[in-house]
Amino acid sequence: MSKKSIVYKMYDCPCQIVISEVNSFGQGIAYYEDSEIYVEGALEGEELLVEIGAPFANGSKRRPGKIISFVRKSEDRAENFNELEHPSIYAYGHMTYEASLRKKKQDIMAAVKKAGLSADLVEGMQSCDISKPSRFKSIRHFALDNDRIINGFYKSRSHDVIEISSSKFEPAWFSDFANKLCSKLTEKKVSVYDELSGRGELRALFLRDTIEGKLCTLIVSSKASEELKNTYLNIARQFAIDSVYINVNSEKGNRILGDTTYLVAGREKVELPLCGYRYAAGPHTFLQVNYPIAKLLYEEAVRWCGVDKESVALDLCCGVGTMSLCLSPSFKEVHGIEIVEDSIIAAKDNAKLNGIDNVFFEVADITRGIPDYLKNKSIKAIICDPARAGIGDKACLQLCKLKSPLKLAYIFCSLTALSKDLKSLCSNGFKVKAVKGFDMFPFSSHVETICLLEKS
Repeated sequence: MSKKSIVYKMYDCPCQIVISEVNSFGQGIAYYEDSEIYVEGALEGEELLVEIGAPFANGSKRRPGKIISFVRKSEDRAENFNELEHPSIYAYGHMTYEASLRKKKQDIMAAVKKAGLSADLVEGMQSCDISKPSRFKSIRHFALDNDRIINGFYKSRSHDVIEISSSKFEPAWFSDFANKLCSKLTEKKVSVYDELSGRGELRALFLRDTIEGKLCTLIVSSKASEELKNTYLNIARQFAIDSVYINVNSEKGNRILGDTTYLVAGREKVELPLCGYRYAAGPHTFLQVNYPIAKLLYEEAVRWCGVDKESVALDLCCGVGTMSLCLSPSFKEVHGIEIVEDSIIAAKDNAKLNGIDNVFFEVADITRGIPDYLKNKSIKAIICDPARAGIGDKACLQLCKLKSPLKLAYIFCSLTALSKDLKSLCSNGFKVKAVKGFDMFPFSSHVETICLLEKS
């Protein structure tokens, strides 16, 4: 029995299209005859002459489009943006900054509507000062280019490394240090890890700047030789890096950090001043990347929780206790819950570092941790800042069982999770009072969103 052949219509000459929308990958989408055309870097409303390629997959109506020329450009196009070659990081980089903020607000409004709520609840977007660095953490991947070691970011939806010579959104020393390290390791003929073969030494470089300290971690696939370690350490000293680490990741695949991390030189941790407190940061510590925007976001969440020194506040998915400490002056007690044990250890250390004794932390999955508080009538406020997946329907239903009145500041880093969890919370007693976006990652499609809810 022969398979039925599939015949696709091919376009031998340029086709004129109009972009209807822009997706989260920064691709403009147009509809031409019976096909959906995806064009990298095209903006909504633009008319283009494009070369249309074959479908992405058999039977698919989706096809790539390559810009040949513009018939009409959008007024929102940023012609002088100098980092467009990094679409995996700057999906909205072809837009002016003001246009990217409008786009993100539209994305939030669409997610809120998907939850069955009014888009009018979305109050606006907190902008970022793009004249200054906003990414104080970076993961640079290594690759080979004509026998030269390079470092950079992954290309969108692939593990192909795009070389980064500099980035205006990161502290300058990130690129200067990484580039010098690559140059010296090329001279030493150090091998680079290849995911397909599972061979090679250099994997990635983790960089953090806390304003008051610098930290770097070199990720390798096996225990580093003395020559590699000394070369790395000498360059780190030239850049006055305070904490110098090596991490060994011997596993195949795309996991970044392995299980073994050791200090090569300097301090074990560097400290970050934020919201009037100090937080210790090591190679595995989670902290928001954009400190000025994180400060505004945290202040908004804490302000919504109010002040009630006879009551208790919860900090769900509390991480290293950043917002738990911020809540401590306003409540009799603050209880932080987090599933990652290392984060709870760090949170307790941060409480001691700041001399705070009314904050208590426990390691628990929140679906198991929340029920312990269901009978506690003293809980009046909750901050929730989970990972991308959100807390899920089960935990949302548990929150709805807590005694009223109750205020909830829920921070989402995924609009998909926002739609799901808001729908569950609002179907079971909570009401959304306001939704606000915070531009944590300028020109990317990523947006941090805070939803202010109450149950009365």
